[in-house]
Amino acid sequence: MRCLFLLPLLLLGVVACKPDKPPVATPPVTAPVASVPVPPAAYTQGYVVELAPTQTPAELRAAAEAVFAKVVSVEPLFPDVQPGDDPEGLSRIHRVRVADAPQGTPWDGANALRERGGFLRVEPDSEDTLTEAQKRAAVTACLGDTGVAAPANPAWSLDANHMAVEAARKLALPPGGKALGEGVRICHPDSGYTDHVDLDSGRIDRRSTLNLMEGGTDAHDPLGYSGNPGHGTKTGSVLVSDGGFDASGNTTAPGRIDGLAPRATLVPIRTFNSVIRVLDSNTARAVRHATTAQCDVISMSLGGRAFFGLERAINDAVRRDIIVVNAAGNCIGMVVAPASYDNAIAVAATNVDNKPWKGSSKGRAVDISAPGEDVYVADAVAGATGIESSPGNGTSFATAAVAGAAASWIAFHGRARIKAAQGSLTRRDLFVKAMQASARVPAGWDAGRYGTGILNLEKLLRQPLGAARTQLRAPPRDDTVNLMARTLDRDPAEVRAGLQRLLGQPADLDAELERFGPELMDLAMRDPEGFQRTLQAPSPGALQAPDTVKPRASRALATRMAGTP
Repeated sequence: MRCLFLLPLLLLGVVACKPDKPPVATPPVTAPVASVPVPPAAYTQGYVVELAPTQTPAELRAAAEAVFAKVVSVEPLFPDVQPGDDPEGLSRIHRVRVADAPQGTPWDGANALRERGGFLRVEPDSEDTLTEAQKRAAVTACLGDTGVAAPANPAWSLDANHMAVEAARKLALPPGGKALGEGVRICHPDSGYTDHVDLDSGRIDRRSTLNLMEGGTDAHDPLGYSGNPGHGTKTGSVLVSDGGFDASGNTTAPGRIDGLAPRATLVPIRTFNSVIRVLDSNTARAVRHATTAQCDVISMSLGGRAFFGLERAINDAVRRDIIVVNAAGNCIGMVVAPASYDNAIAVAATNVDNKPWKGSSKGRAVDISAPGEDVYVADAVAGATGIESSPGNGTSFATAAVAGAAASWIAFHGRARIKAAQGSLTRRDLFVKAMQASARVPAGWDAGRYGTGILNLEKLLRQPLGAARTQLRAPPRDDTVNLMARTLDRDPAEVRAGLQRLLGQPADLDAELERFGPELMDLAMRDPEGFQRTLQAPSPGALQAPDTVKPRASRALATRMAGTP
């Protein structure tokens, strides 16, 4: 049994049709691509701050210098955003980095900065957030053989019994349509890319690549580090590998992998070294860069804690008709962010028997499933052009398949026809409706935990776009209660009742969640089992498990929870 421990993939869940949302304008992005990042000076802790509309960066610096002894930097998180086209308030979000010796929890520093400056939101900018939760869950969620042997044919996931990719390639094109994702841009926040026969270098737009790890624009994966070296090459091969099929349904040259959108343009964004160590602000910047780089699809095989800067960047991308596809998570027992966000498309993983992969996250947040166990992917090598491939496991690969399908869907119908069919919907909404309506549903399928079914590319492309429709599109429901319910796969009413009890029955729960909601979400994702225990009312006389939540809370939140039995 092979487990690729990918943080963004170790955290994702169920196909509940997300609510339709109000009509929104989708203006083109005219701002230039974000400035080239440089490696930051040494710091011990970062924070992301949302200013009120009347506040200035100078006020933020003054407040930071009053709270911390060593302020390293204060900078806009999204420096290219134009305030006149900014309904998500991205231009008011800043990143603060300090070099103080750690005292208390990162949330203690965030609370102190927020109170000192009266800012709208302050959250820690963390890199290592879910490692402990993943380690605990992996013991039961990922280890051990499921009894399903790895198929010998690298094309198994593409055949008629799975995603029907070969049949999709034989469909007649509609007027103006193009095949195989031609003309569509896929942005790919991941570990970067390496040279490989299954990752056609001619499909990579090097003018738009970005490196958020070492700085600069070269998104090559250096390999050789601790984490998931080569992950971007693996997922990239599922997206754009330029192979074909022979008469027997086997893959053909140039390599052994056939991508879902082999003629699409790929924009790699080097964003992490390990899928279980993802810096929040870098991930948000990657999404923003994808927006300014005019991508049609963002494929995010990564995950972590809920973070408002990433949520806002995704909402802005979706508003501009970008389809954002996200891994539900691996071996962790909950759906991770950003897959848990309302505007995200969350993807779970299946195997050759069309059953859920043992390590896949699941729950009400999941929209769709796709093959992710024993899927053949390109193997990265240093100093040469890779030629090998091997089976791998993870919602990362299921995510890349869905993102590639989205690119093929856009090319097949054409942007103009899709736009005409959207009406008041976003492109994301129309794609999800078509994908779910065309999904293959195996016998006994659990649609409440793994989405409506398994991706079927042929049926997806055959699915009519339909007439334009006007319907209200509710704002994304990413408040604490709904986000926690999607993450933990719990009923929102149960979550609300549990939070009411946890916070000591406050008269105004919403006000308390406005203050403590982000930290509560962080605690829930660090220890989902322990947090769910705290949401349950204690049974009289029953032996209670040790409280693992309060000891990790900030001083302010621990005080608020002090009266909880």
